[in-house]
Amino acid sequence: MGSDGDVYLDALAILIDHLQRYEPEAVVVALGLDAHKDDPLAGLTVETEAFVELGKRLAALALPTVIVQEGGYPTEHLSANLAAFMQGFTA
Repeated sequence: MGSDGDVYLDALAILIDHLQRYEPEAVVVALGLDAHKDDPLAGLTVETEAFVELGKRLAALALPTVIVQEGGYPTEHLSANLAAFMQGFTA
């Protein structure tokens, strides 16, 4: 199987480091909820709880942010994953 939540969040940390050096004025997030472990298409193993942390880390950038939900449709966990991300992002 593919990357789990720890690997996913480690990759996000690298991205955030690059973003902070670039100093963007805004961020657009292509929120791929297909990273979830039960999505039959992506092959990743991210648990719903990791989406909370993902949201927190992106919100911590304190930049204007556009979030586009763009993956994870063929799973019953879509709403839970989106709610988890938004819980973290708005905390």
